[in-house]
Amino acid sequence: MKKEYPSGKWPLMFPSKYLAGLFFFLMAIFFGTTLFEYQYRKSEIEHIMREEAALLIQALTEGADNAITGYNENRFLLTSSLFSQLHLLDRIDKKSPLTSADLTVIAGSGGIYRINIFDRQGKRIAFNTPQDHEPMAQQCDPKLQLQPIFSRQTDSLVVGIRESTSRRGPRLVVAIARSRGGAITGNIDASRLIDLRHQLGVGHLIQRVGADTTGIDYILWQDTTAILAATPNITGAAPLLSDTLLARALLHRKPITRLTTFDGRKVFEVIKPFIYHGTNLGLLRIGLKVDHFTIALTKLRTRFIMLAFLVCFGGLVILNLVMTRRSEVRMAQAYERAQAFSSTILESMADAVVAVNEAGRITLINGAAEKLFALSSLNALDKEVKLLLPECADFFSIIMDEQKSSLHREFECTASGKSLFLSGNFTLITGADHRIEGALGVLRDLSQQRSMQRVINRQEKLSAMGELASGVAHEIRNPLNAIGVLAQRLDMEFSPTADEEEYRQLVRAVVSEVHRVNAIIQRFLKFARPPQLIMVKSNLDDFMTGYRPILQGEADAKGIRFTLHTGSGATVLIDREQMQQALLNIVQNGVEATESGGVMIISLFCRLDHAIIEITDTGRGIPENERGRVFNLYFTTKEDGTGMGLSIANQIIQSHGGIIELEQREPEGTCFRILLPLA
Repeated sequence: MKKEYPSGKWPLMFPSKYLAGLFFFLMAIFFGTTLFEYQYRKSEIEHIMREEAALLIQALTEGADNAITGYNENRFLLTSSLFSQLHLLDRIDKKSPLTSADLTVIAGSGGIYRINIFDRQGKRIAFNTPQDHEPMAQQCDPKLQLQPIFSRQTDSLVVGIRESTSRRGPRLVVAIARSRGGAITGNIDASRLIDLRHQLGVGHLIQRVGADTTGIDYILWQDTTAILAATPNITGAAPLLSDTLLARALLHRKPITRLTTFDGRKVFEVIKPFIYHGTNLGLLRIGLKVDHFTIALTKLRTRFIMLAFLVCFGGLVILNLVMTRRSEVRMAQAYERAQAFSSTILESMADAVVAVNEAGRITLINGAAEKLFALSSLNALDKEVKLLLPECADFFSIIMDEQKSSLHREFECTASGKSLFLSGNFTLITGADHRIEGALGVLRDLSQQRSMQRVINRQEKLSAMGELASGVAHEIRNPLNAIGVLAQRLDMEFSPTADEEEYRQLVRAVVSEVHRVNAIIQRFLKFARPPQLIMVKSNLDDFMTGYRPILQGEADAKGIRFTLHTGSGATVLIDREQMQQALLNIVQNGVEATESGGVMIISLFCRLDHAIIEITDTGRGIPENERGRVFNLYFTTKEDGTGMGLSIANQIIQSHGGIIELEQREPEGTCFRILLPLA
């Protein structure tokens, strides 16, 4: 007969050794699973800390790199402009030695604060005296400062930023070799450059990031000799070479993390060398507060102890589920805080940031990237990067396939129908086990800088060509007039004894060619010395509406549909006749490139502090290898063209303080965009 046990009492009927074995077995399972859970959660917390630290140090490094690059670019442009003005003075001095009176006039109109001319012995032979102070004696020996020029080691020298002798602020000083022997020096006000260095400096960036981010305990930039920049709470630091980990970090490019002590409390420190253009400038050290991570670890240990006691009372399974759920909630909150912390840094960056996972899908995109590429994070996340950003996809693939730690590229891409020129720094993202988890791209829009550089290059080229044209025209005119006079005298005063008709034809051909060359010289001089502008405040919409019949007549004559879109409401200062000439030259160029039945559209609108005129046609377009030369004097692809239309248009627009840009439209057509400052 089968033995029956009362309901709920049957476990007690087992022998005690079996119950003890079962109890210890369950305890072993419990402690084993709990210990595994503890280690797993701890590793997750450490992983989040490493990811957060790597992202932060990368963002800070990129920001510091961009800050230094921005300051150096501005200083280079300012120095180049000052060199150009000194070379122009040298050309003038080469023709006729400049005097102190000449230098006073030139400095007052050219923006240069001080100009000095020295002879071969280092004696100052000419100088200007600014109006804001009395003449003062020289404060330094020019032969020592300008020794490289006097010894012919170099033709140009950047002396640097010096305090003015009149105590009126810092001055940027440069010098060039004088063609007549000696040197020419000049300086300009460097106050704005100094202010820019303070605003863009790495120290200012460290102070700002350290002040705005509550999760950071300190930020420190130091080299082997001293502290270069730090947050205010840093009063001192041990030398790099005295710390084994810091000394080892100097030789690595990847971030190194560790737990250390600061002001008697633990911090999670991330360390990475600051490499600028291949030069190691020391170490960047960021100390992150670990309060919330310490609390999470403490809670995990507390749960372990609580479960150990509760299992003795029979609530092991239920309590384990509850505590696991509570742990997951805490981890989710910690993760959300870390995400919010990282998002704050990313959203405050001016550069666009895009991150992808190992499958090439977008996992992160900041506000600057949304604005740059006209994307929404809701629509972009988890989408393949090659579908939304095909130009960037190749670089993400390269860095993940070849497992490169970083990759820098400058490239062109198209976003919302607009062509952009970007500078991209791509970094590989790896996990704790060195497994590739994705890649991060920091992108900077260089379109405006590139456009301005093209305008500057174009302006310098046309200026040089204008000077050349003026010089050549003056040199050719006198002998050309002599040839014309001699040919006329030969025609009037001499009669050959034979072949008189052929003689007359040849002489008159010489006179005709002289007149033709003289006409070319006149065009040279007109380009070299454009007429003075008569500026009139004008409503751009009314101006274009009044000039529309002439522009439309050019298009109608060839059967091209002409459209004018007004409504900009812009008021500009223009020379109406000169601006009409520039517009007519551009429209004629577009009409000649467009077949009958095509379309020409002129649109007026405003953007920031500029009025914009866009002239778009559906013509055959301009080949890429010719776009950089279309504004060059005498460049033309037409058999009967003079090559001066677009050059004159560019000259007129630049004399108005404006810019003209060329943009190729797909699949065919060209867009000329004129930017004029608002009145």
